Amino acid sequence: MRTLVVAGEYPWPVNSGSRLRLASILRGLVRCGPVDLFSALPDARSDIDVPDLTVGLDRVAHVAYDDRPPTGVGLARTALVPWTPFEVPRPDGGRVITQLTEFARGSYDLVWYFGMRPWLLAGGLEAAPGILDLVDLEDEKITARMAVASSARHAPVERMRGLASRAFSAEEVRRWRRLQRRASAAAAATVVCSELDAERARATGLSCVNVVPNGYRHVAHPVGRSQAGRPPTVLFQGTLRYPPNAEAARFLVDEVVPHLRQLVPDAEVRLVGTTAPGLERLGDAPGVTLVGQVPDIDDELARADLVVVPIRFGSGTRLKVLEAFAQKIPVVSTGLGAEGLDAEDGVHLLVAEEPEDLARCCAQLLADGELRVRLADQAHQLFLERFTDGVVEDMVEALARATAR
Repeated sequence: MRTLVVAGEYPWPVNSGSRLRLASILRGLVRCGPVDLFSALPDARSDIDVPDLTVGLDRVAHVAYDDRPPTGVGLARTALVPWTPFEVPRPDGGRVITQLTEFARGSYDLVWYFGMRPWLLAGGLEAAPGILDLVDLEDEKITARMAVASSARHAPVERMRGLASRAFSAEEVRRWRRLQRRASAAAAATVVCSELDAERARATGLSCVNVVPNGYRHVAHPVGRSQAGRPPTVLFQGTLRYPPNAEAARFLVDEVVPHLRQLVPDAEVRLVGTTAPGLERLGDAPGVTLVGQVPDIDDELARADLVVVPIRFGSGTRLKVLEAFAQKIPVVSTGLGAEGLDAEDGVHLLVAEEPEDLARCCAQLLADGELRVRLADQAHQLFLERFTDGVVEDMVEALARATAR
């Protein structure tokens, strides 16, 4: 069984949630036979390492494309196509399709599309039965972002701009749903990260929806500890180029950290992950360190007393939560940050929405060793039962073989 993976991500280095998911998918597919990986990446991306030969892929290639949204005539053309979102990349003259055609050799039994954008860039390739992996539901991300924006207080002029932005976002939601329905109808199967996303996808008309959760490696010696260190350290990890992470980092530093520092004056917050322009000022806040990208996230996890996940919009499931569960590090999260994992407030983690409540939960976990151990142990058990890489790879293998047949 030969599989072609057309991805909007590249798995090396494995330093983000989407890369971790892609790596798990590839390992599951390799169990079925030879796998070729073709990645289409924005031309600004430079974080590309040599392939990891231990994964067992036959061939690997990547192509850059211009990911800027269309403007001028291109924007007018996009407006005329009701199933094309305005934020998808401008036409690249067929560069991705041309290079993919040159890369693909012989016949394939399965094509796995990792993301909505590569399906669009590849022109909905129909060389073999296709699996559409919706890593995120783009319409849900926009809907949640609109809810966050509407909860903020603005001056009259900003409110008018906000109304225009909401109208545009609502149209973008409609366009993403049309595109997702179109792609799902063309695929033999559609994949999402959780049962919650599966319900959402089916409600918007997607067909043959399957759940393949995100997974994380089994950790032989978790680094979590029962008592917080001195000074106590709070970790938020994730690439800040990703808008939900960037908004969460601003929310954490501007609104949560001041309350936390009142409760725990020596608390330190570390923001770990690739930074983005405009966020440098976050490192100037008292008690906050903007670390940036690190060679090995395990070093940061080892010094963390808890992981905070103040995500307020997004889709899919957060691998940063699974990472903490695997390492037995207690977690404080918003409801959206923990959704899709069947993790319960007060059982596996603490959940709060408002800045004061998030700060209070963090302070509680930094002070209460018994609570730390109880939550971390139960979260670790949930991880072992449902979200290890081995479990995910089994599901990928079974779905791939069934679809190819």
